[in-house]
Amino acid sequence: MKKENMHPIYDIEKIDDEYIIIGSANINQRSMDGARDSEIAMGGYQPYHLATRQPARGQIHGFRLGLWYEHLGMLDDTFLKPENEDCIRKVNQIADKYWDLYSSETLEGDLPGHLLRYPIGISSEGNVTELPGTEFFPDTKARVLGAKSDYMPPIQGRRQGFFLY
Repeated sequence: MKKENMHPIYDIEKIDDEYIIIGSANINQRSMDGARDSEIAMGGYQPYHLATRQPARGQIHGFRLGLWYEHLGMLDDTFLKPENEDCIRKVNQIADKYWDLYSSETLEGDLPGHLLRYPIGISSEGNVTELPGTEFFPDTKARVLGAKSDYMPPIQGRRQGFFLY
């Protein structure tokens, strides 16, 4: 990738300020055939910090804000209400800015945050298109929209048995 200091990663966490799930517990071909993905997840909540009368403000809330700071590179009061449209607009604005920085020819050093908008456009009819000038991810021949292929690589190894008790 660009200057060998940027690598896309796949990160899974599902979190609101009341409940957190960290990990992945998909039940699909990749996770069940025993040769590819491993699946493990944990969930947690704080019974004395539920959003029954007021917003949840326990350690899960603090953890979410910490994750947002790590990935967005900043704190903002709008992040206190992630369900609010102002927050959504702010996060999208930051993600657009970071994509522009990431895809620029003059990027020096690291990005201020890690959250980038995926470089596609979606029409009101639901058609997915690449944005102008983004046929490939920067410094690669990897197509943003991917490509159709009839080739399916063989999967090595099979799980002999898998039992849930």
